[in-house]
Amino acid sequence: MESSPRRSMASMSVWLGITSIIFYSTGFIAIILGGVAIVLALLSRGNSKKLTRKAVIGLVIGIIGVSITYITVAVIAYRIFTDPSVVAAVEAFRQSNTIDNYNNLYDAIMNSTGVIPQ
Repeated sequence: MESSPRRSMASMSVWLGITSIIFYSTGFIAIILGGVAIVLALLSRGNSKKLTRKAVIGLVIGIIGVSITYITVAVIAYRIFTDPSVVAAVEAFRQSNTIDNYNNLYDAIMNSTGVIPQ
């Protein structure tokens, strides 16, 4: 029979993995939660070579949470930096560093992500 701290780590890895999936849109918070879930799942095995069923579930859910977050961040970055209006605004900002160009860049990024409707 496994000891209580190992069971607790396995259970916490499941909950942190689920939380990382729920908060995938927050980016770094979800990556941290998923990473901690993975580490706790691996640490819960202790000296034995096999993971418990709950630890395997926590490990898988943590990996899914981190993967979903990285994919989401990559898709958002791709959409932002391939939008012609954002590229033009970045180039204009690079050529003259004024607050108006910064505001135009900000508006272009917000419009391309759908945060501010056009």
